[in-house]
Amino acid sequence: MRKQLLLLFLPLLLLLSISVGAAPDLNRLPAEPLGRWMQLYSEESHLSVEEAYQLWQTGEFVPAKSATPALGLNADPVWLALTVDNTELEPLQRHLLIDTSWLDAIHIFVFHQGQKVQTLTRGDNYPAQGRNLLVTGWESSLDLAPGQTTLLMRLSTPDPWVAPVYLLDQQGFEDFARMRLFTYGLGYGFLLALIFYNAALYLGIKDGRHLVYALYLASFAAMNFSTTGHGLVWLWPEAVEWQRWAQPLLMILFASCGLFFAMYFLDIRQYWTSVYRLVLAILASVWSALVLTIMTGNQAAALLIAFSFMVVFTVLMLSMGWYRYRQGSVSARFYLIAMLGGTLGTLFTTLSTSGWIPFNEFTFRAVELGMLIEATLLALALASRIRRSQQKQLQAEQAANTDALTALFNRRALYYWAEELWKDPAGQLRPVTVLVMDIDFFKRCNDAHGHAFGDKVLQWIAGLLTDSLNEGALAARWGGEEFILLLPGQHLVEGQQLAENLLQQLREKTLSCGEEKVRITASIGVAEGSPGSSDLDELIHLADQALYQAKQEGRNRVVCAR
Repeated sequence: MRKQLLLLFLPLLLLLSISVGAAPDLNRLPAEPLGRWMQLYSEESHLSVEEAYQLWQTGEFVPAKSATPALGLNADPVWLALTVDNTELEPLQRHLLIDTSWLDAIHIFVFHQGQKVQTLTRGDNYPAQGRNLLVTGWESSLDLAPGQTTLLMRLSTPDPWVAPVYLLDQQGFEDFARMRLFTYGLGYGFLLALIFYNAALYLGIKDGRHLVYALYLASFAAMNFSTTGHGLVWLWPEAVEWQRWAQPLLMILFASCGLFFAMYFLDIRQYWTSVYRLVLAILASVWSALVLTIMTGNQAAALLIAFSFMVVFTVLMLSMGWYRYRQGSVSARFYLIAMLGGTLGTLFTTLSTSGWIPFNEFTFRAVELGMLIEATLLALALASRIRRSQQKQLQAEQAANTDALTALFNRRALYYWAEELWKDPAGQLRPVTVLVMDIDFFKRCNDAHGHAFGDKVLQWIAGLLTDSLNEGALAARWGGEEFILLLPGQHLVEGQQLAENLLQQLREKTLSCGEEKVRITASIGVAEGSPGSSDLDELIHLADQALYQAKQEGRNRVVCAR
């Protein structure tokens, strides 16, 4: 019975084993990294292509553990093998895309039915002329004949070793390239807008924070431009040596600009001098070490310094923000939230390129997204600083133009604003009436009831004047117990009526000083002037003469200058 069941299921088991080990159908490959169909071999000593192919045939290659293999920094060269099956009767064209822009050397060998039919060389170590400008990775067009084809690829770099391998038809490649161009263009456009905006603000208001922030954003854009491969494709296709050193150099430049911005933005030199000096010492050491690695040609050491410095950079940026936040800095709150976005983005990208978490479009480009969030929040933080600065300036101007006790304009502000009172909104010249008020026997009041009560009297009268003003009129404390009102567009009769109403309100009101009721009176002089026949000083002089006459006639009355 067991033999019969074994004979029954043997064909099914054989078919299943064949299907599991079979090469994937070329027409059914997804538009995603193909790691689950690939095998890899880490090269301990240099292998020829024939030796590598022999190792693959004998089963020395091991299956990749993820859709995108990632082995971290300074990994040994790795061979990748991918076998696909063209079930059509004619060759099929496909785009082989290795979507890692910083790989130094990529050697691609195409085997069809055991015979090597094509060899391709790509990577940063070679000029980028003829490279496909639509993508930032390394693209090769392949004509895959009917039957099984094996792609044997050797990838080497001292940078993080990451290998997202795609095999796309024409439509899939165009869709991939279009989405990449759109997302990169959106990110670069946003960064450029912020750079120009902050540069313009610096030119306009001369605040150095905006200049340093613009340089910080520009350094990130330059670093990202190099890392993604856009620089090699579009700007320096022949500068192979520069491309090898661009990444560590621009990484260190970005981190340096970030530290300078943080110290400037958070006023670290003033509030945390020891860390300010420490940061300067670290920057000097890092740049000296980088120059030494360039002089000795040790690219691996330069990359190690750059990636290590990025860790130190992150710790310092967060530490300075937390310290200033604990000190009560309002700007540090915005700063810390912004840094959290950038730090998380950097962390995801670092972990994905190191192989600690799955490598995909989101985890790899998390640093870009985090930086865009950080840049937006820092721009808001800078805008908040501008608003607070403007508010302080406005408060200072108000303090300079306002009498502290009564909250009325002082003499300086009165002269500043009075110039416009001679013109109505339509630009026509109009009359202005001036009232000068003096509190009767104010010194006696102070002597009898104290200066605190005297201040209360001044504040009460200031409120009375403010409530009596029409739109466009001005009230000011002229000095001591004297007040002045400017009434644009009003004639002498109207000014006299207002003055009588003010005196009547004073007569009807008493102020309490302990259990005693105190009545306050005042004398008022009124004068009218018109442009061309008098100026403000002359008009005030006339009203002051009328006030003097009111005092001579017994006080507590209004006198108009004729």
